[in-house]
Amino acid sequence: MKPILVHRPDYDLALYGLERLHPFDGHKFSRAWALVERRLGGGAFALRPDGPVTVEDLLRVHTADYLQSLRSPAIVARALEVRALRFLPRGLMERHILQPMRLAVAGTILAMQEALGAGGAIAMNLGGGFHHAFRDHGEGFCLYADAAVAIAAARAHGLLTATDPIAVIDLDAHRGNGFWDACGADPAIHVLDLYNFQTYPGLFPGDPDAFPFQIPLKANSADAPYLETVREELPKFLQSIPRPRVVIYNAGTDIVRGDPVGRLAVSPDGVRERDRLVLTALIERDLPAVIVTSGGYTTASHELIADLAIAVVERLRG
Repeated sequence: MKPILVHRPDYDLALYGLERLHPFDGHKFSRAWALVERRLGGGAFALRPDGPVTVEDLLRVHTADYLQSLRSPAIVARALEVRALRFLPRGLMERHILQPMRLAVAGTILAMQEALGAGGAIAMNLGGGFHHAFRDHGEGFCLYADAAVAIAAARAHGLLTATDPIAVIDLDAHRGNGFWDACGADPAIHVLDLYNFQTYPGLFPGDPDAFPFQIPLKANSADAPYLETVREELPKFLQSIPRPRVVIYNAGTDIVRGDPVGRLAVSPDGVRERDRLVLTALIERDLPAVIVTSGGYTTASHELIADLAIAVVERLRG
């Protein structure tokens, strides 16, 4: 398999002052990429989406009414949990928030295409992971369900069939409620989700015996219990499902100690070990994969994203 990194400088949510209204670092994507370039330089492994995701692709998952509603700054402000943004002119909202997020969705689609291409790939989009976006509304700083849209696009273009098994490894600190809304009923899609149940959006509402890989963790879980759970549950999950045609890894960095939103307590080295465990499982099983970056609300986030991107290239490039 080959390594692929997908990025565009305009993934950044470059709305001046946003960082004073929400802990999300809107520039973490370009900051991460700068570290990657410093370490690896350019190369055939680096790709960029040509433009934002199309409305046609979005409509495979989202309702037309919802997409139309995003023209309202008030709707976007509610989903981003930044009430002051409701006063933002529509043009600035489009340019500085909606357009970058649609570019990131296109990046996840491109990563999926590369993962499923000849020879396979582990393709990391240095953005995306909007797993709180529902079919008909946005939540939790997520507007577009990029993973679900990428799956739908791959099926529409014949890269996946409706019955090809897909594994989702969601290790962001928060439960992927939006992705579950879009794809949880799909029998071809299998989800492992480790999440802090003592923060948004709370416990998985289904029967724990029926959904054994929706795994709640306590707030402030540190390296030892967190990594022990990953080591135990990840191989068990992969052994319990048909061999995946592709894996989607949501590598949220909001599990790191001190993150005010994730509220777990994994050290930076623990985050790197988590990513190493997942990468090793993918490489040993020769599983094509898409990696997205999801949540991360500390100054460590962009460094951890860069570390994972560098690890993808170095481990697969040899």
